[in-house]
Amino acid sequence: PHNVKGLEGVHQHPPVNSAVMLLLVPYLEDWAIPFIQRSPVGKYHGGQIALPGGKAEPEDMNILGTALRECHEEIGVKPEDITIMGRLSDVYIPLSNFNITPFVGTIPKMPNFVLSKREVEEVIIIPLNELFDDKNKTSHLLYRHDQQIVAPGYKIGDHFIWGATAMMIAELETLFKNEY
Repeated sequence: PHNVKGLEGVHQHPPVNSAVMLLLVPYLEDWAIPFIQRSPVGKYHGGQIALPGGKAEPEDMNILGTALRECHEEIGVKPEDITIMGRLSDVYIPLSNFNITPFVGTIPKMPNFVLSKREVEEVIIIPLNELFDDKNKTSHLLYRHDQQIVAPGYKIGDHFIWGATAMMIAELETLFKNEY
């Protein structure tokens, strides 16, 4: 594997383990995923569209426990209501030195979302058929640390989903298309 110039040696510490939940909720004869609009105060990802999740804490039994706890804390869905279907590939974020493990879970009915006021501005429900529709796949020019990057992602309404979250959706789509 080739080294990406300028990224090696940036972080002095091993990656921070974290987890997110791609929660499939029934929605208008389809499945949908609740995304969160992060509060603008976050250190790295403030204001972005993300999945409920966060970093592992010592009290978590394992990385799945992290995903379940964060889903409960951020959007109020109880761990016992979620059936875990599996996990996707880990995604490493060089900028924040996070290693994210995404889990896929389902819940039998649309939950009453209770938002963490500190972390979450709103929940955005996006049906899978919109996420998987080619017309919503696009890319944006973004600037990170004075460098221009082309970020592939999903444009849905006023929302642009990119980065690690977009990678997870793409993997989920591949799995769905192979299954169904």
